Amino acid sequence: MAIAPSRYTVPDSGGELARRTAGGVLVAVVAAMVVRLLVGSLGLAVGPTGPMSPFATVPIVMSAVIAGVGAAVVYAALVRITERPVRNFLVVSAAVFGLMLVPVFAFAQTMGVTAVGQGVLVVLHAVVAVPLVAFVVGAVR
Repeated sequence: MAIAPSRYTVPDSGGELARRTAGGVLVAVVAAMVVRLLVGSLGLAVGPTGPMSPFATVPIVMSAVIAGVGAAVVYAALVRITERPVRNFLVVSAAVFGLMLVPVFAFAQTMGVTAVGQGVLVVLHAVVAVPLVAFVVGAVR
C-alpha cells in the first residue's frame, strides 16, 4: 500500500520546530487568557480561587508552556522513528487530550471545582491543545 504524501512539511531543524512550538504556545496562552477573561467577566462560579487555583493565570500559562515542550519533544521523536509523524502525532495528541480530561472529571469536584468549572477546564484544555497541535505539525505558519 502506498503512503500518501503529507500536506504538512516536517521541520528542517530543531530551531524551526522550536519556532512552531513557540507560536503555538503564544496562541494557546492568548486563547486561554481570553477564556479566563470571559469567565471572570461573566461571573461564572467555577470553584476555588487564589494563586494555586487551576483558573489562575500562572497555572494556565505554565500548563501551556509545559504542554508545548512535551508536544515538541514527542513530535521530534516521531519524526525520527516513524514514516508518518503527523498522523502519529495526531493520534498521540488525541490520546493525551483524553487522558488529561480524566482528572477534570474524576478529581476536580473533590477539590471544590463546580460543574461549570469542569466545563471551563475542558474548554481551557481544548484552547491550549488545538493551537499547539496545529502549529507543531505545520498546519499554521
